[in-house]
Amino acid sequence: MKPASMPARRAHFVVQGARAMRARNLQRIAGLALALVTAGAFAAVDPNIRAVQPDHLDDYWVLANYSTLTADVPNSGTNLSKPTCTAVTYMIGSDGVTRDIVVRKTIPAGDLKSAAASLVKNMRYAAGAKNAAREPVFTYIIVPFNLPADKAARKKITDACTLTDFPQAYR
Repeated sequence: MKPASMPARRAHFVVQGARAMRARNLQRIAGLALALVTAGAFAAVDPNIRAVQPDHLDDYWVLANYSTLTADVPNSGTNLSKPTCTAVTYMIGSDGVTRDIVVRKTIPAGDLKSAAASLVKNMRYAAGAKNAAREPVFTYIIVPFNLPADKAARKKITDACTLTDFPQAYR
């Protein structure tokens, strides 16, 4: 090989490498798009999954990690210090892990909805007294933030997030 031909050959390999990289990137993007479409298809909760109102959830599943529960709270954002409630629907699988987490309502609107979603994502459950078979359930929770000390005021805020049309409107 001549030394003069080396740069031309390297340039050829660089172009070939760039084409191959571009093709791999397109394959990755196509795969990601397929994964997102597939995930979207499974986002709806199966109508055969038992829907349980929050006040009856303990019959089926009991929160097991209450004392170590954490949430990712934003450092800055809208209405972070105001009294707020957020309603989050989710499914508890037969393994006690939450999935299909969707923030449905935040009053007043603000950035605490991401904190509520992360809180629910970190919840782990143990089977309740009526659920020896570990049946998955669909339910929701109201996550309160910055509530005042007055019980009546607290109730007024959290009642605003009650999903009166649960589960029909949320499957």
